[in-house]
Amino acid sequence: MKDRLEAYAELLERYAASANLVSPKVLAELPVHFAAARAYGEVLPEGVHVLDVGSGAGLPAIPLAIARPDLTLTLAERRAKRAAFLDLAAARLGLENVRVYNGDVQQWSGRTAYVTAQAVAPFDVVYRLVAHAADYPLTLIARKGPGWRAEAARLGAEVFHVKPLGSGAELVALRLEAPR
Repeated sequence: MKDRLEAYAELLERYAASANLVSPKVLAELPVHFAAARAYGEVLPEGVHVLDVGSGAGLPAIPLAIARPDLTLTLAERRAKRAAFLDLAAARLGLENVRVYNGDVQQWSGRTAYVTAQAVAPFDVVYRLVAHAADYPLTLIARKGPGWRAEAARLGAEVFHVKPLGSGAELVALRLEAPR
């Protein structure tokens, strides 16, 4: 696993500027982001499909795919350069459990009961983006700052997992039993 994470870090460093992937600050904090990705894996049951909304540079999805080869991940990214990077990373890292969807997640035709969305939008907005593809119960998982409780309340979702990640961030998992 470590070799693949190192290879992924090298890819991020190589393509960060040309594909507008991540900031220098994120590159400097990759171990923190990799640890957060492992935390996502603690919430997910074995062998499920996960839709990662707004995958960007692949955080947390690529490290999650490396750590949890039993999962099948669809990385939804509408920006072509970033989607091309995700395809490249999955191929170079030999991640057979990763598929990249280059387009608007609202047009994605698959189904899923597990959604990750890091630095995308509040939980209620993420839910609106994926509701058309939701299997219930639906689990939404995201790294959040202090305002997440209001987001969960607006959505009316059950909070079933909270894990501190440091620097005021927490990994939060919500469950929706039925459509809203």
